[in-house]
Amino acid sequence: MTDFQKQVNLTPAPAVAGDFASSNPRATVLAGPGGLVAGTLGVTVGKFAWVDTDGSTVQSFGTATKAPQGFVHREQQALIQQYLAEAGMNIPQGFSVVLHNEGDFWAKLAGNNAATIGAAIYADYSNGDVCAVAAPAGASVTGLMGSTNTAALGATFTATGTGTALVVTAVTGLITVGDAIAGTGVTAGTTIVAQASGTTGGAGTYTTSAATTSAGDTVTAFGVTMETTSTTGLISVGDTVSGGAGFPVGATVVAQVSGTPGGAGVYTLSANGSAYTASATGVTTFGNVLDVTAVGSGVLEVGDAVSGSGIPSGAVVASQLSGTAGGVGVYTLDTRATAYAASTTVTAVGGVLTAFKAQSAAAVGELIKISTWG
Repeated sequence: MTDFQKQVNLTPAPAVAGDFASSNPRATVLAGPGGLVAGTLGVTVGKFAWVDTDGSTVQSFGTATKAPQGFVHREQQALIQQYLAEAGMNIPQGFSVVLHNEGDFWAKLAGNNAATIGAAIYADYSNGDVCAVAAPAGASVTGLMGSTNTAALGATFTATGTGTALVVTAVTGLITVGDAIAGTGVTAGTTIVAQASGTTGGAGTYTTSAATTSAGDTVTAFGVTMETTSTTGLISVGDTVSGGAGFPVGATVVAQVSGTPGGAGVYTLSANGSAYTASATGVTTFGNVLDVTAVGSGVLEVGDAVSGSGIPSGAVVASQLSGTAGGVGVYTLDTRATAYAASTTVTAVGGVLTAFKAQSAAAVGELIKISTWG
């Protein structure tokens, strides 16, 4: 029997993390309709937790650059979820959570500092751990948000029209179904309806929405297709596109059609351009994706607050998409950037000061009393 008693202590343990440490008054966080409930990763008993902006979902990691809304008291609400495990301290997703924002509690001291009575108590952004004296160490990394590119929009070509059949040669760029076309012999508002033959997006025969009379004339096409030939940074689906004559203002990247993932290649935008652009420099993209290229110190964690030149104010790490865990790789933030941010030093803060103070001395790894009353 794996849960059979294996040892006898000279004195009983004072408590389990999450227990009340006294019979003093305690207060709970007022919940909105349908709340509070555990988020996708569940909520850990005996630690701090944050309430999402929906006012209902509770997470065991920071969801904004602010102190946690409360501490998770132990009241037998956690479940044993691991096969053959002897105990569990996680409240599964969707289960009810009660957060206390005032009171006296037992917790397990984490971080790097021992505590004395009266020491400040901090919450670790990444997992709600209880730390003393100073915020947990964060990280210093080099990263950038978005990309800057040399990019083209649409195509130019030689065209000969017979009714709605348009034969094109000498194509520079890419022709895409849906593109608007302009030039001699082309009625304003005419678009490419289909490609009947030839190289996809290149020389061949196209069907137009209206008859054309071009006779070996230069015609241009432009629409939602952006082709980047030089990229610094990372282009991500959902990024906003800015800069470049003819590029649609405020358009976003919908998909990558071909090329190096996130780099030079062909992309689809959410809106049509206004003119053919052979090549434009300084076309930028930006969104909520942080590309970390080097780590100076520490480890990045989901929930860490981050700051730096061009980094959105008040942003926290929402997820890691790829790379070494906590190190070089691609991350998402909970807040979108407002412009491309070139390579810069990004500082992550590992924790935040809470309203609690230590009411007993403890070494790291030991149980400690924390209180809002002391």
